[in-house]
Amino acid sequence: MSAATRPPGMRRLLHRFLPAHFADPVGLARRLLRSGSPEARFAMALSALGLAATPVDLLLSPLERRRYRRARPPRLPLIFVCGPPRSGTTVVAQTLIRFLPVAYLTNLTAVFPTAPLTAGRLFGVAPRNDRVSPVSYYGRTAGFWGPNDALHLWDRWLGTDRTVRRTALTGTEADGLARFFGACEALHGRPVLNKNNSLSTCAALVADALPTAHFVCMSREPVYLAQSLLQARRQIHGSAAVPYGVALADGPEPAPADPIEDVCRQVRRHTATAEEQRAAVGDERFWIVDYEAFCADPAQLVARIARDVLGAPADLSELRRAVPRLAASRRRTVAQAEFRDLEATLARLQAEA
Repeated sequence: MSAATRPPGMRRLLHRFLPAHFADPVGLARRLLRSGSPEARFAMALSALGLAATPVDLLLSPLERRRYRRARPPRLPLIFVCGPPRSGTTVVAQTLIRFLPVAYLTNLTAVFPTAPLTAGRLFGVAPRNDRVSPVSYYGRTAGFWGPNDALHLWDRWLGTDRTVRRTALTGTEADGLARFFGACEALHGRPVLNKNNSLSTCAALVADALPTAHFVCMSREPVYLAQSLLQARRQIHGSAAVPYGVALADGPEPAPADPIEDVCRQVRRHTATAEEQRAAVGDERFWIVDYEAFCADPAQLVARIARDVLGAPADLSELRRAVPRLAASRRRTVAQAEFRDLEATLARLQAEA
């Protein structure tokens, strides 16, 4: 079996808790505890449980590999929600899961990263769409049935450094990607939905490996996206100077010393990269969706996917009665002077472009 179709071994096991680029685990643990978020605390409990369950995970790995060997490429649609970090991707994925007949990867995958599908079947933790709520902490959800980005699984195909944009997939990586999602489809018998922010930077690679894949790429008002990314840097990394998510550096030039400048450039690079991916994949399979517009009428996107991707048209008026509107986050959460700096920097970069 190729390396791409084989689940990660022991030496990669800790990447689901500590990504290859991360440098402040103790500080992160303190910040998560101080947050008071049940989702943050559940994420920490998952990490501890995953370490304890490692022997069982490895014991199940031969059964998992058998699933991959038998799997055929997906035939049903795949739906990937992507976009810059902090652009609303989590709440969009949660809403789509709640109101569409799709399967998704649960938090149990973080406990059994080597054998996620086999463990889900064995322990009876199947997706429970009706229990998914629009609550999360930086993409983390509570409950074993809660949706999980499963970045530890994507590390098999995109690499363990999640700050780096992939520009090519090997044949074995592409084959492993197709076999995993084929096995996931065979297990659940439904189209699969998964959220992975970084796919907005490399969707064309995944689209080639998975011809039934569709991408919902979120876009958010730049100043609020920049503000949220700045806050995420501080909360997750403990420093505004450390990029959150794929950095998309301009090249070999060093990053700007000013975090405001750096985060604003990151926002603009994400916008440009999403347009590049849409051009490469095509409008039919890569949609750029405005976060603020989604919050005002989430049923519109649910109905569009039901009709154009799943081939199961839904009554929009009925969906609007069922799918609650959301309040888009449009408030200042940093100091007023810092917010004004974000606005001015974005305006300058736009003028320079």
